[in-house]
Amino acid sequence: MAYIIYQGQNIAIPDNVKIDELANAIQAMQNAGGYSYVTLDLEGTQPKRVRLMVGPGIPIGIVSDPLDGHEPNLSDDSLNDFVKWSTDDAGSAS
Repeated sequence: MAYIIYQGQNIAIPDNVKIDELANAIQAMQNAGGYSYVTLDLEGTQPKRVRLMVGPGIPIGIVSDPLDGHEPNLSDDSLNDFVKWSTDDAGSAS
């Protein structure tokens, strides 16, 4: 699961959203120098539509797992990198 930190609130990012595309869109909005909205349709027992204002001076963070919610691509070393990162990270905590 991934989420956006916005004004001190954690907002879950729907599973069908591609994290890289969302991050690029937010960056483009910030770089444009104006204000715009990112709209997310949140699922659940009471579905909600969330509109986040994006623009200069509005801090936004995207938090996700190291693979950004994507399945590892087994045709390259991404799974090995993930496993190595997880192992290295756990070892440094002690």
